[in-house]
Amino acid sequence: MVTIKQMAEKIGVSPTTVSNVIHGNTREVSHSTIQKVRQVIRESHYIPNMTARNLASNQTHIIGIILCFEKGSGAQALADPFNGELVGAIAAAIEERQFYMMVHITNAEDEAIQLALSWNVDGLIICSMHKDQWCRIEEVTHKPVVFIDSYFDGRKDYANIGLEDRFGGYQITSYLIAHGHTRIAFSSDNLIGVDHERYLGYKTALEEHGIRCEKGWMIPSSHEDKTKAPAELLRRRNDFTAVFFVSDYYAMLAMNYLQDNGVRIPEDLSVVGFDDNILAQNTRPSLTTMHQEPAEKGRLAVELLLNIMQGHPPKQRNIHLPTHLVERGSVRTITDETVENKEKGLAQ
Repeated sequence: MVTIKQMAEKIGVSPTTVSNVIHGNTREVSHSTIQKVRQVIRESHYIPNMTARNLASNQTHIIGIILCFEKGSGAQALADPFNGELVGAIAAAIEERQFYMMVHITNAEDEAIQLALSWNVDGLIICSMHKDQWCRIEEVTHKPVVFIDSYFDGRKDYANIGLEDRFGGYQITSYLIAHGHTRIAFSSDNLIGVDHERYLGYKTALEEHGIRCEKGWMIPSSHEDKTKAPAELLRRRNDFTAVFFVSDYYAMLAMNYLQDNGVRIPEDLSVVGFDDNILAQNTRPSLTTMHQEPAEKGRLAVELLLNIMQGHPPKQRNIHLPTHLVERGSVRTITDETVENKEKGLAQ
């Protein structure tokens, strides 16, 4: 097998430089040299001795990824494109930095806390942990941790990467109101974390426009029973002119069900979502939604975690990435004439 010295001679650098790239110590190595070393490693089929590498650096070179997804575990959770894109971006960023990852998907936060206690990893990325649970992580591990979409009062060696969720909920609800909608349902599978923030934005927009938010306007979604929210909307089709789903995934499921049962979108019911993923682009009609970048969340989480592991605490503990409205074809404009014609139709 080729040696580090032989690879160094081939590239024209020192063995120490090659060793630093192999071990991930690249802060003092130029980008072009890193690429040359990695190319030679691939061509030579060089396989580092992981045990020796870990002993030399006193690191495992493994990052633990704990994903607390409401939608369940495994393939079931990754059916939502947001989750799949997030995990893919984390994996790519970790691989690029010559680390490895252990992944566990759960909807039980006690299980996530036990994993944080037991895993022998250099650091943790934890996604969607509720704010009343994150402080327990501090009690069970002293490893560096970066959270994603986990609302909490940050501390100096933790960081959270989130989104302007409340503003997003406010903006898309205001958009519906600007198009004449005053009876707007809200649908989510929970009212915690990011979903709660989006709900608060929805509620604020209604209040600012003098619209009372009725208790019955909350339509529960369910990953286990995908027809739960659509069936209720179908049964109450005359109670609302629009519905705001907290994810494009649930919006897509509802649009398919409703249109299969004779509800025209947007003529009978306007629908908006949140995420702007591939589902939003391929529904019929295409979905008006709020845009976010899950890949950027994943990439930034890895970058922040490695910085913390190298002794550089985050300058900003709660990072809220921007979001913006993407207007497509799932919302119609309501006019006084539209309302009058609908009321006449109901009376007949």
